[in-house]
Amino acid sequence: MAMDLLLLSILAFFGRGNIGTTAFPLLKVPVGPRACAMGETYTGLVDDVNSLFWNPAGLGHLSNIQFGFSHHEWFAQTRDENLGASFPLGPGCLGIGAVYSATEGIEIWNPENNQTEETSIRCGYAALGYGIGITPKILCGLSVKGLYDQLTENAGTGACADIGLLYKPIRQLGIGLTGQNLGLGMHYGSEKFPLPIMVKLGLSYTQSRFCLLFDANAPRDNIPNFHLGGEYLLNRFVTLRSGLRFGPQDWRSLSWPSIFTAGCGFHYDRFILDYALVPYGPLGMTHRIAVRMSLHPTFLGRVRLHAIEFKTNQPLQARFKLEGTQQGNSSTDENGTFALEGIEPGWLKVTADADGYNPATESILVEPRTTRNLKFILHKSGTGSLWGAVYDAATRRTLSAQVDYDGPVQGNLETDKIEGSFILRKLPAGNYDITITPLDSLFQKQSTTITIEPGKLTSQIFMLERALHEIATDSLLQDTLRTKTVPDEHPRKNKNQ
Repeated sequence: MAMDLLLLSILAFFGRGNIGTTAFPLLKVPVGPRACAMGETYTGLVDDVNSLFWNPAGLGHLSNIQFGFSHHEWFAQTRDENLGASFPLGPGCLGIGAVYSATEGIEIWNPENNQTEETSIRCGYAALGYGIGITPKILCGLSVKGLYDQLTENAGTGACADIGLLYKPIRQLGIGLTGQNLGLGMHYGSEKFPLPIMVKLGLSYTQSRFCLLFDANAPRDNIPNFHLGGEYLLNRFVTLRSGLRFGPQDWRSLSWPSIFTAGCGFHYDRFILDYALVPYGPLGMTHRIAVRMSLHPTFLGRVRLHAIEFKTNQPLQARFKLEGTQQGNSSTDENGTFALEGIEPGWLKVTADADGYNPATESILVEPRTTRNLKFILHKSGTGSLWGAVYDAATRRTLSAQVDYDGPVQGNLETDKIEGSFILRKLPAGNYDITITPLDSLFQKQSTTITIEPGKLTSQIFMLERALHEIATDSLLQDTLRTKTVPDEHPRKNKNQ
């Protein structure tokens, strides 16, 4: 019963019966040709300046200053303009933007059915938002909007807010959730009308050259609907986009081709030109065009390098040698950090080195419009030794085994056949994964991690347990030996007893 009431409440709030009951429809118009070309999907991706209008949590992604301007040409002499900018501020990023819409040539008729004049309708809103990463995988954001609507002689004002979350369980997957247009209403004189509140859930899956998107929308004044889209990076200059929209419009009356959207993006240095074509059946085609600019080439990736001292876990000033998609040398600041901007997609090999420390090398895949973090833990230079011995945990007798070690150097050796011991000399300082594999299959192998320090001898005793199947066999044998044999004939009792 409770679930039935909850379902009825949801359908009453988000349902077809509420069509035409909200004010300020400009809030329902999607911003930016990139998202519009991908079927109006963007909630789970939000990685550029237009994050402010889709999911403010996406602002937390941005580590550079970006600007954007877009123009949207509707039918019936209606056009929309949009400006946006993002600025890294503190631990997050600040976004500001504005949307303006105008419809010209609206005829005014008097009661005698005569046209008296023409007028225009103008409306718009300004937005201010902030996004921040609260953990490496979770971002959140908030934006506030001031609304203005000029309807001939009547003007309306209002305010609302958007809240958003973005969860990245893995690097390729994004899950976005946002509540939009949360406010008390739009005021026209003494009258107040509700705003078009909407809840959106978005998913994105990104690889190095393509991205797939899904958005599910639950508007206050219409039925829930969903959208699909994607983009493909054809080369460093061109991106192709397309999508499908399943609602909230009645596509049976607009014709089925109207569910399709398409567009493209052209990249050059720090600039991107976006275009989207969105059909509306007999109403005509709509065109959107935008220019975005950032302070580094947007089709490239970013890498942040960090150097840490092993023993103190403190930042360490280090040098880096770069090989692969970018060549050269660099060094960290006093905080042990160095940022690489504008790196072409592909594999990058980085070697970190510091005076008095052993070098370390890592490889990382650089992806477009993505920031990757690479941490190096450096060990002091020098060599040490490792002595060990292998025993049967039950009987304490020595065992013969193979010793494999993997760390700054790799290799293997066998223990002494009589004493069960081994020694490794002149090992470069650092962490080693040690695996003991007994030569007798009756025992289980054992693994551990050991730290070798410069100028020191490290000792380790390995106590090996018997394999489970051997323990079970021994137990069964002992139970068999303890079983008493019953005689074939029992002595008869004496009748006199």
